[in-house]
This record gives sequence, structure tokens and C-alpha cells, in this order.
Amino acid sequence: MGAGACCMQKRLDTSADWIGDAFPVVQPDDNSPCSFAPRAADVVVGSKDHDVFEDFAEEVSFQIASGRGSPQVEAASWLPANYEIRPPEPEEVPQIFIAVHRKTRVPRQLCSFRKPFGSAAQERLHSCIFSMQRLSDNEAIAKVFEVFEDYVNIHLVQELCTGGSVYERILERQYFTEQETAVLVKHMLQALVPLHANYMHHGSLNPESFRFLNASPHSPLKLVDFGLELKAHRWDAVEHVGGPDLQNPSLPHFFETCKLVFLAPEFAPQPKRKKDVGNGNDLEVSSNTWLPEDQVDRSLLDEELLANVLVEHADWVEEQRLALAGSSGYSTKNQAADIWSIGAIAFLLLCGYPPFFAPSRNAILTRIHRGEVAFDPPFWSKISEDAKSFVSGCLQHSFWDRLTLQDALSHPWILRLADNSPSGSMFASFMLNLRRFYRTSLIEVFTASILVKKFRQEELQEFLCRCKEIDMSGNGFFTASDLKHVLTAVGHPTIAEAISTRFLQTFRHPGESYIDYMALLDSVHLQQQRSFEDELWRHFQRVLQSSGRCGVDGVCSCLSLDDLGIVFGDPVIVGLLMREIPDSPGLEDATVCHRLLQALQAECNARGTRQLDFRCLCSLILRQLKTL
Repeated sequence: MGAGACCMQKRLDTSADWIGDAFPVVQPDDNSPCSFAPRAADVVVGSKDHDVFEDFAEEVSFQIASGRGSPQVEAASWLPANYEIRPPEPEEVPQIFIAVHRKTRVPRQLCSFRKPFGSAAQERLHSCIFSMQRLSDNEAIAKVFEVFEDYVNIHLVQELCTGGSVYERILERQYFTEQETAVLVKHMLQALVPLHANYMHHGSLNPESFRFLNASPHSPLKLVDFGLELKAHRWDAVEHVGGPDLQNPSLPHFFETCKLVFLAPEFAPQPKRKKDVGNGNDLEVSSNTWLPEDQVDRSLLDEELLANVLVEHADWVEEQRLALAGSSGYSTKNQAADIWSIGAIAFLLLCGYPPFFAPSRNAILTRIHRGEVAFDPPFWSKISEDAKSFVSGCLQHSFWDRLTLQDALSHPWILRLADNSPSGSMFASFMLNLRRFYRTSLIEVFTASILVKKFRQEELQEFLCRCKEIDMSGNGFFTASDLKHVLTAVGHPTIAEAISTRFLQTFRHPGESYIDYMALLDSVHLQQQRSFEDELWRHFQRVLQSSGRCGVDGVCSCLSLDDLGIVFGDPVIVGLLMREIPDSPGLEDATVCHRLLQALQAECNARGTRQLDFRCLCSLILRQLKTL
């Protein structure tokens, strides 16, 4: 990879939990009884009205991509050569970039995420991606144009949907009706038809999984996210059951709280157990992978991960058995998870708040696994019985009892587009509830993205201490206003002001937003770790390529013990390593490198090898840095 390509690829942040594939939306029948039904976006009139025309270059590029005989995966080094990469805004999903083709100037969406470790998991991932490319002809799915990968990451170049999210379209409106909710939900269900027909599933649907193609009032709603990284980690856990990768801290057993509420109980992690700290207060047990080893209780975390992996392994064995028997029954569980998520989204779009929302991640998980759905007055007083029946059918705790996709599409509320519902707008509090929930989700993403860039590890620990001082009852959460005070107290008033200006003032309305600070810190740590891995990978390649240590393909995926001195002698790599260590008086660069060299040599001796895979090397380095 040339210097220019390295420079451009440096901008790719591949830390992600919610990536995808895109699927456009199948339109309702022309004889639908609802006057605005022919297109999903008809439910969201009032967006910017302008003439929409097909870009000639975009059409040509799509025809070229569609005409390829078979799906291809190209080397990631070609990505910055072919596309200009533009990073997302702080409040946008961190792993979603804009990629502008250098010749045609056509913008695309770029989704980047980690590849799984195991060869079998990688094969399943490739198979899933190729299937999605074949489904791109469906009008309900955003198109996947190109796939790039290197040893660590995979990148999907997809159709760019610029018409905004479901949240944004609805909040532009002065009022919203139950009939319009039914149309939106119908389009979401129709987007799942090609997936389920091909024995595929999403697994972690949420409102942000769908976006409108453009700003036109008649723009189609498309599925743009497939939860691929979550799938990859689950497959990897199966392949490495009981192995060392079971304790990989990048396993996404936690999620943003505003997305977690839509996850089915069979895919949601179990709530963390409480730990008595001896002073009468019970504190939530968090992963705390960013804390030093002596401050983390590993026994509970390992026990939970092992239980989850064993369940996933049992499912995988059952999948193989049914596949050999020619049965499609295994799809029931995974596809039923999509129906649960659709039911949770429908709940949100009927009352403005999700069914299992709570201030903290642990409380959300507890409510999901209880599966208790309540239609609380007065928020549901104007909602029809058909709508409640549909939501209840989707949110059955046992996946065997849920509506199937065909049942959902045939439900009277969907089939007749809520023609029995009361006329007029939703209950007066609908917009306030939805705006408040949307604001909380934006604050989660924005704050994590900012802290990733601004905080060192010692600052994360100080931030946690300040959070616990405010959270006197040990609930694990506080308000957005408390977040501002904590950030100011730890010396970051500009971040606090940015949050206030962007969200608390812009989205001004009655009610507070609650932040799970443990989930926030876990997200920050995970993004920082992946950023570190990406930088180390780039400099790892640079150093070994310049010293002639790489093979004919120019990629250096393993490191020999003989090359350790070359890598740890590079000043850029040393600076990167020192940045990951909390400030320690008297700890010099040479001391850190010497200790790392000893630890890596000891690991090689224990394994009886003279080489270390890069991802294993990176994991060992991170583990050792926490002990320094």
C-alpha cells in the first residue's frame, strides 16, 4: 500500500456495532384502502420538496456493479484509491462514512467493521454479504455495490440514502396519525420478506436501520443496516467456544441503551448480577474492560460470556442438524427476533416511547427478559385495539408464540392500514415523548464519539469517580444535566457546552434525558481500543513493508520474534503505545518496550511458536499495557 493510500485509510474508523446491508422497500398494493399508502414516504409529507432526478454517473456505476458475473471482494488498499472518504458528524454512527467516487463523484455510504477471528465465521460472513448483494435488486433493500477487506476489517460500499431517518421525518411534522404508523410498519415488514425468503435475518433491528432514499415526499423507505458485526461476533464465539478468544473484550455484549430496547430476549444479554460492596448499596456489575485488572471482577463476566456462548453453540449445532435434514425450522428463532423488533418499533411509533425503556442498561435487560408489555393510559387512549393486538402478537416472550412475517403482513391492522383506528392525530404527548427519546439516543452517540477523541484512560477513571459521586444511590445513571456538570468538573467545559448547545437547547421541551454512564464508558473504551488497533495495524504494515518483511501480496499478518525489535524500535509505534498507558511517574519508553518484549516472548514460548498473529499480538499488547 502506497503512502497516499495509507494516509487515506488512516481515516477509516472501523469500530462498529450496527452495520449493514441495505434493502429498499416494497411498495403496498395499488388497491390499498389508505390514500397515502402507495409509497412509504407518503406518511411523512412536509419534508423538503424538490425535483429528484437520477444521476447519470450513479446509474452507470450501478449497471457496471450489477453486471458482474459473481460477487467480488477487493483489497482494502484499493478503497482510498477509488473513493474519497468523509468521516461522519459526531452525532452520527461512528462506523458509517461517506465515500465519494473519485471519477464519477457519486457519493456512497461506507460501512466498516471488524472481521471475525475464525475461518468458519469469516466464511459465513462472506456468504451473508454475497447473499445481500444478490438481494440488492429488490426495491426494499439498499444496494451493496462493492466489498473491500484486509486482514482485520471489511468495508461495504452501499447505496447512500439521504432522506433522513424515521425519527427525523416524523419530527418534521406538526401531527402524526396511527394510519401513517401502520404504513411505515408495513414497509418495514416488506423489507424483511426477501431476507426471510432466503433464510436470512437481521437480528438487531431498530428505527435507525431504516432510512428514506432521498428528501422527496414520495421517497421509498429502505433497510440500510443488517447487524453484520453482531452476527460475526456470535459466529466467532461459536467457533472459539471455550478458547482464549472467549474473553475478547471487543465482544459486543453491551449495546447503546436506545438501541438495546428493540432487541429480542433470545438475543439480548442477561442482566448483570448485583454485587454487594459492603456498605448496603448494590452496584451494577459492568464489563469495565477499560479498568486495570486489579479493579475488575472477571469471574462474573467470564461466567456470563460462557453461558451466552454455550447457548449460541447449541443453536449452531441445531442449525447444522436441521440443514442436513433439509428443514428450514431453525430460521424460526432468528426470524422471530426480527418480528419482536418490528413490534417494539411499532410500539414506539404509536406512543412515542419504546416498550422496555429504562434509565440504565441493566434495567432495560431485566424488562426485556420479563417480556411485560403494558399499554399505559393516557398514552394509548387513542390507539385502536387492532394496533394493540398487532404489537402484542409481535412481542410474545416465547419466539414460538410470535406472529410470523406472513401473519404480521396479514394482520388486520397492517392489511387494512389501521382503517378502524380513531381519526386525527396521536395523543398530544406523542411528539414530546418521541423527541425526548430521540434526543437521548443522539446524546449517547455524540458524547461517546467526543470522549473517544478527548479522554485518556486516567481521565475515564476520574470521570467514573465523578459520576459515582453524583449517583449517590448507585443506580448507574444520571441526567443529561448531570453529565454537563461532570464534564465541566473533569476539565472539559467545551464538551459540556457542545452537548447543551446541540441537544439540550435545540430539543428543548419538558422532561430530562437519562444517561447510563457505565454503558457510555464501555462504549468509549471499545471505540478507543478499536482505534488503537487500526493505528497499530497501519504502522505495523508500514514498518514491516519498509524492512522487506512482507510476502508477495504486501500484507504482513504475522510477526516473527526476530522482528519484535524492528517494530518496537519505531518511534511512532512507541508513541502510540505510551498513549495507552495512564500517566506513571518515571515510566520511560525503553522500560515499556522491554516489558512488552519480555511478555510477548514468554507467550511465544508458552505456545511453542516463533510467530504471533497480528490480532493475537494486539490483544496481548493491550492486556500488558493495562498492567504497567
